[in-house]
Amino acid sequence: MRAPAWIVIVCLALSGAVAAQDGSLPAAVRAAADGITGAALARDLEFLSSDALRGRDTGSPGFDVAATYIEARLRAAGVAPAGDEGTYRQHYELQELHAGTGSATLTIGGRRFVFGDDFVLRSFARGVKGRVPVVYVGHGWRAPGRGIDPWKDVDVRDALVLAHGPRAMPTGTPITQVGRVAVGASSVFAEAKARGALGVLFLTPSDPKADWAAMRTANIVRRELAPAVPSAYAALPVTSLVLARETVEALMNGEAIDGPTLLARGEARDYPRSFRLRKRIDIHLPLVGVAAEHPYNLVARIEGSDPTLKDEVVTIAAHLDGAVGTRTVDGDAIYNAADDNASGSAGLLAIAEQLMKGPRPRRTIVLLWDSGEERGLWGTRRFVHQPPVPLDRIVAHVNVDMIGATRAPGRADAGSADAAGPNEVFLIGPAALSPTTDALLQRVNDGYLRMTFNRRDDRPDSEFFYPRTDAGPYLERGILTIGFNTGTHPRYHLPSDEAKYLDVAKMEAVARTVYASLWALADTTTRPRIERAIPESVLRVPTAPAGVR
Repeated sequence: MRAPAWIVIVCLALSGAVAAQDGSLPAAVRAAADGITGAALARDLEFLSSDALRGRDTGSPGFDVAATYIEARLRAAGVAPAGDEGTYRQHYELQELHAGTGSATLTIGGRRFVFGDDFVLRSFARGVKGRVPVVYVGHGWRAPGRGIDPWKDVDVRDALVLAHGPRAMPTGTPITQVGRVAVGASSVFAEAKARGALGVLFLTPSDPKADWAAMRTANIVRRELAPAVPSAYAALPVTSLVLARETVEALMNGEAIDGPTLLARGEARDYPRSFRLRKRIDIHLPLVGVAAEHPYNLVARIEGSDPTLKDEVVTIAAHLDGAVGTRTVDGDAIYNAADDNASGSAGLLAIAEQLMKGPRPRRTIVLLWDSGEERGLWGTRRFVHQPPVPLDRIVAHVNVDMIGATRAPGRADAGSADAAGPNEVFLIGPAALSPTTDALLQRVNDGYLRMTFNRRDDRPDSEFFYPRTDAGPYLERGILTIGFNTGTHPRYHLPSDEAKYLDVAKMEAVARTVYASLWALADTTTRPRIERAIPESVLRVPTAPAGVR
């Protein structure tokens, strides 16, 4: 017997809903995912990582060429722009501050010390000038929950803070650090900023391991978002200097503890109580230049199919910039940044094009090729600070970063312990944050390509979970994050990160798996959400109420 037409329609609709919930993909979605091919990925990878683009450094001509290439493809595919004024480009302001190191001096007890020989910069946040007091605070860490607080009996407002470091630690109770985040503790930089100090002076170890010559040219320019956007990867908030041994001895001459003794006690982690020095010193470290740059992200939007759920958003991103160095290695001075992250950028482009060919999921998808990832997560931090949709509507974020490595026999990374195995991809985030989402992604994978999900870094104590990821600013704001990558390798951040070493078959499998996972996240009737407590290691950033920017 033939069923009435309305019953057929209802059954088809119900079968689609069931498919979304049980993780199986509708045939049309599988067909769209299968449209991602290694051949097409290889072409895009070759272009984005070509010598001509020179690594796509943020703000460079090569980045502009890569962006124009992606824009043209998005336009041809019919993907809507979601950047500034109807374009794909979302600009942000980057402020550049230049320290006047040529005239920088410290005058201690009438003796003049000069930049480069007697002190160097560890960080630059502002110019510092005047005759100022100095306050010693030992290692400088504050962890009141463990009884560690060298700041409690001293006033450092409008003073320079003197501390061992910058890697000094408390005695007996080391501070747990995950990337740039300290668990249950606050660094000397954060405390100095919060307490109104002018800056930090670091006592050099008696056997300095730092390359002083290299430090003479480091940190003299500060480039940071304006206005500032909080994150674990924000630039250090105060100006700090590293003092040479002779400068330390002059500073401590006539004080209760002399320089050699103070340095030795720092080495032994036998820190004296905090105290204010008797003398004041003259510091002259001027700000000599301020400039503004306006880099940009690429942002696109594919509207969801459900009249209600389309107001919810799943974002997906791959950073378009590469880590461009200055050192020539084995005669090669071009940092192509093929795996990191032309591979992810090419994969995201293929996903965008196939989303336009397959069925639309219920939720809206916003696609982001961000900039400045290698410089301080500039683009991602800008995106979460002023997103094209209210932040509370973003239900999940997917990050695609480095998807071309494999330990398959005969491949370039066959011997790399940190690369993913054959048919394997590292999945980061869902197990630590959302068991329901984790189960959904596993079901989708089991019903499609059956890649092996390696969860080595899907745990709160992995720096690849946080903060060593472009997804960090999302998690800092309470958004569920999910990352896909195939691990690191010996070419990481070197000129040898070239397309010829990558496995495009692995890229194809990962990109198809990401497509399927993204579609399922955007289509499920159950809102993806964080279900477990966000780890203490994550810097929590308050978000503005909906509609307030």
